[in-house]
Amino acid sequence: MAERKTSDERREQILRATLVVVAQKGFAGVTLRDVGAEAGIAHGLIRHYFAGRDELVAAAFDYAVTAELASDHALLDGLDPVAALAGWLSATPENHYIVWIDAWSEAPRTPALAAALDRHHRDCERILADQIARAVAAGAATSAHPDEDARMLTAVADGVAVQHHAMGIVDVDEANAIVFAAAEQRLGLEAGSLARANPVPARGQWAEA
Repeated sequence: MAERKTSDERREQILRATLVVVAQKGFAGVTLRDVGAEAGIAHGLIRHYFAGRDELVAAAFDYAVTAELASDHALLDGLDPVAALAGWLSATPENHYIVWIDAWSEAPRTPALAAALDRHHRDCERILADQIARAVAAGAATSAHPDEDARMLTAVADGVAVQHHAMGIVDVDEANAIVFAAAEQRLGLEAGSLARANPVPARGQWAEA
């Protein structure tokens, strides 16, 4: 006889199943029936843990991104400040940004997802602000207002990511060149220093799981 799952274990099972469905069909395509089938449970059981489909989708996004950002931050802490900035600003894996772009698209119709998306967008800005502050403390950059600089550079990186991943207007090298140049100019970094840091993308591996 299989061991009965705890409430927390069952909830995590449902969230993981939801992420599989998101990867296959996007946020708009998620149904409780599909999630139940993926999790191997009756779809009606899901309502014992989540009020409905919208709350489930938002919780799954929150679950995934919370883990993602914790992992990202740990990686950044192990890099020198310039390499950390380059890693955070470099183009991310396609699956990562496609999920975020899909969440942006669905958010206007799903308030719970919109709230989670906004919260984690601000988390990303804070992480970047922390890396800017580290670079300033190391004497590699200048910034009177790391939070404001992080907001501007996040907007640039997100816009370029849409052009790169969703539209194919720029390739990965062009994407990095645009974002790195903007960051170097904004933060007083030596031109070319971010590319010379040989960055490995320090964001977003959850969609690979």
